[in-house]
Amino acid sequence: MNAFLTRLRHLWLGLRLLPGLLASTQQRQLLAEMRHLCRELPIILKQPIPQAMAELEMMGEERPFPLPPEAQTRQLADLAALLDRRSPLGLCLRRSLLRYRYLHELGVPVTVLFGAKFAPGAAPDKKKVTGHAWLVVGERPYHEDDANWQGYTVMLRWPHS
Repeated sequence: MNAFLTRLRHLWLGLRLLPGLLASTQQRQLLAEMRHLCRELPIILKQPIPQAMAELEMMGEERPFPLPPEAQTRQLADLAALLDRRSPLGLCLRRSLLRYRYLHELGVPVTVLFGAKFAPGAAPDKKKVTGHAWLVVGERPYHEDDANWQGYTVMLRWPHS
């Protein structure tokens, strides 16, 4: 049931953004730019996380228009992450890094948290480690459902605070 609701939320995001994408060349260009970066993330992440994050921070597109307001930029980043279904990276990591890259450019003081926790494994006596990435502003999760991040131990914060 949870997966079904998540799929509905994803579909709703696309439907909500569709009119703006149809009407605005700038939004389509920004979404294309974000999708390109999303496809580059596995290559960028072949280096250690601090270098990869610094690279994301220094990226600057020479686009002929400013980024849209924060909420719209976040939603476009979320859509770009959703559309990259073939990525070897998890959705939470793609979404967090895209959000971070573009919100950082807007001056939003977000921090990326990388966490891990034990989860049930294939056998009752086995556990596996699962990871999650999410953003915070201050110490408050940034547009993240509580169920997604609670229970994770933060392994790395970027930028360090």
